[in-house]
Amino acid sequence: MSADKPVAPASDYDEFVNWQARLEREAPLFRRLFDEAGVRSVIDVGAGSARHSVMFAEWGLAVDAVDPDDSMLARAEENVAEHAEKIAEAGGELRLVRAGFTELMAHGLGEADALVCTGNALPHVGGHEGLRRTLADFAAVLSSGGVIVLHLLNHARLLEKKPRAIPPVVRDTPEGTKVFLRVIDYPAGDEYLDFDFITLVRTPENEWVTTHRRSPHTSLPASLLQRELEAAGFESVQLLGGHDGHPLTDADESLIVVARKR
Repeated sequence: MSADKPVAPASDYDEFVNWQARLEREAPLFRRLFDEAGVRSVIDVGAGSARHSVMFAEWGLAVDAVDPDDSMLARAEENVAEHAEKIAEAGGELRLVRAGFTELMAHGLGEADALVCTGNALPHVGGHEGLRRTLADFAAVLSSGGVIVLHLLNHARLLEKKPRAIPPVVRDTPEGTKVFLRVIDYPAGDEYLDFDFITLVRTPENEWVTTHRRSPHTSLPASLLQRELEAAGFESVQLLGGHDGHPLTDADESLIVVARKR
């Protein structure tokens, strides 16, 4: 087995996620929320490879896909180009913007009808103070009555159960079989969780190559998010446990937060 080395954030992202299945599962909730709010423009924060952004643009919406990572934006550019014809036929627009949390207003974004932050991106805000500044920035770029949708792991469940790993994902790729692992550490205090993202690749020569990166995630249980959203000027906060729209339970692995700007 080779020596460990860091892995680029975008290198395995599209292989790790089964995007067709995921978007088919998630699309109805976004459709319903956007239709109810009369959404025509969306800011997708932490857009990664822009898979959600592409879907929204193919619905005929104007989308700003925002991410701070150049490698992610390069992957996003490829995905956007692949779907450019469908986006144009639908009358949608899609713009890639290099920016991180708290930088949306500074980049001239807004006023959008909706803002989404999916794929467990929000825990990268940089602590609870970073969350407050991020939500203030989110509110600043949303129109009055605009809808916000946040999707992340259910941190209250993690903090209670303290699982050490999330079930592995195995994919067959042109590079060989890949095994994606996520190992969780729980530092003292309740502000952060530490995630190790590990990828094992079995080469055609039956050798295993290991890459990894560690990422501190801000702990964001639902109660904290609801409180901070209300303080930032949001109302009608809903806590959901899945994209089927059921109310959050202690057993749910994911958390979806929906709110409207006052």
